[in-house]
Amino acid sequence: MSLAALTAELSRARREARVLDPQTWRVTVANVADAYAAQTLLAGQPGHEARGWKVTALSSEQQKLYGADRPVAGALLAPFFHTAPVTLAIGNYLVPLLECEVSFLLGQDLPPREKSYTREDIEAAIEAVVPAMEVADCRWPDDVSGVMKLADSMGNGAFIVGEPVKDWRKLDLTSTDVTLSHDGKIVERGSSARILGNPLKAVIALANAQPLPAGGLKRGQIVTTGTCTIPIPPKPGLYVGDFGALGTLRLEMTA
Repeated sequence: MSLAALTAELSRARREARVLDPQTWRVTVANVADAYAAQTLLAGQPGHEARGWKVTALSSEQQKLYGADRPVAGALLAPFFHTAPVTLAIGNYLVPLLECEVSFLLGQDLPPREKSYTREDIEAAIEAVVPAMEVADCRWPDDVSGVMKLADSMGNGAFIVGEPVKDWRKLDLTSTDVTLSHDGKIVERGSSARILGNPLKAVIALANAQPLPAGGLKRGQIVTTGTCTIPIPPKPGLYVGDFGALGTLRLEMTA
């Protein structure tokens, strides 16, 4: 089966909230290169451009799950990228998990290059820090290979951003406390420290783990760095992510 056929099936499965049979596609997606080729095709569909990236495999142990020696990323596609406040239906997803994340808005392109990007390079390229939530979801059974999940935008269901904070350099991203509340009751507490001690390090790692699919890291895109809170299955009601000095965002979940 071809990668084009796979991406068509992944798109249909996402629209229909349907699980795919992995046996049909195991040979089609055998490595990171195949998964990235599938993402490029997904992002090439009309109106499906990559609005950003979700980083994963930041440790060597996680990278082994992908047969890789570097971090990998899933494209955040335009139809599933939202600005808070927003209302989403739980029924549009298969096994959704809600996460609070610290993300970064790029103010310039970060193309592949021979010389490694330094922290100073990445800080200069970041226009703003953005509080965010992800509804993680997957169109595969849970026990499929990492590269098959990677082909499916690394299990993204929806991504929700709050207000960009442009004066972010005055903030301490090493210990930004995060709370997630549901209908006024706090259900999770977390911290940006969960992401390598500082989520900025995840952006540096991704910039130095190229090439990426779908044109790579571009000005105006978001890079999100992983969950600061324990992922939870969402229920109907109002979720508020409070990121302290980074602001809050509101997500209404309906049945």
